[in-house]
Amino acid sequence: MKTITSLVLLAVLLGSCQNEDPIVSSNEGASAVTQNSEIKNNTTAKTVTGTVASHDPSTIVKSGVNYYVFTTGDNIPMTYSTNLVNWTWGTSVFTSTPSWITGYVPGFVKTFWAPDVAWFNNRWNMYYSCSTFGSSTSTIGLVTTSAISQSAGTTWTDRGVVVSSTSASDVNAIDPSILVDGANVYMAYGSWHAGIGVVSINASTGKPSGTRTIVAGGNSASWEAPCLIKEGSYYYMFVNRGTCCNGVNSTYYIVVGRSTSPFGPFVDKNGTALTSGGGTTVLATQGNYIGPGHLSRIVGTQKGSVHYYDGADSGNPKLEIVYFTWSSGWPTLSY
Repeated sequence: MKTITSLVLLAVLLGSCQNEDPIVSSNEGASAVTQNSEIKNNTTAKTVTGTVASHDPSTIVKSGVNYYVFTTGDNIPMTYSTNLVNWTWGTSVFTSTPSWITGYVPGFVKTFWAPDVAWFNNRWNMYYSCSTFGSSTSTIGLVTTSAISQSAGTTWTDRGVVVSSTSASDVNAIDPSILVDGANVYMAYGSWHAGIGVVSINASTGKPSGTRTIVAGGNSASWEAPCLIKEGSYYYMFVNRGTCCNGVNSTYYIVVGRSTSPFGPFVDKNGTALTSGGGTTVLATQGNYIGPGHLSRIVGTQKGSVHYYDGADSGNPKLEIVYFTWSSGWPTLSY
């Protein structure tokens, strides 16, 4: 289910923040603190400048000369940058809501959540979430394009529904995270309710093949915004715990588990499964960088991104670059 709080965003993001509550680069052409906390006490972000709002950022991807990131908001807002530092508003993905969505999510209107984008099958594949506040009736849809532009020149092709959910006993069909692993594609998704699921994606259609496996959370616990990546011989499942969307009172923090399979079992440093409450904390509130969440990694790099709630700016959500470091097969994250 969803609640919404009084985040003050730019107009394009007004009303777009989500909080699950149970009573919430790829290169073009290239195929809270809990136990085991390992974070650096940095309090000054060192990369992104400006005041462009960002909530639930997608994986940052590069098409042509620009990097692009898509976020929660009306019609899926987009910002672009040539250097990962200075970001500018571009053209949103949609000009109108695809008509099929209301058949899965009655009452849905234009405020899309938590998109992700990845390059495979010789095209950009964007997955996005549709739901309504206070409901687990949700769906993830797909649009595709051969190239992304900051202008209205990008033509997105609607591919329809990918997965859907209708009750709190199912994996909530929001918060997609796409991993392209050679010829294989996987999607992690989910938020509270039945937990986090992983399903294989048919690279030709962009739709699921096979059944999904629950790999984290369950029993309406606070698990959402998964990020599935691969490093070396392990798959890593990063997931948010706590709650978002409360500005400076947000309690988001990010935990991780690893597995030799994208379908788990994912366990933390102590060997506790993410389906049993495990999870090694890798990033939490630091100074004015409150409630970091919705992690992704730029493909082929050790850089990624999160949003955080800026304690120096009334808790407004901002984009920041994070850095992955590895020791004995375990990651840490730092700004």
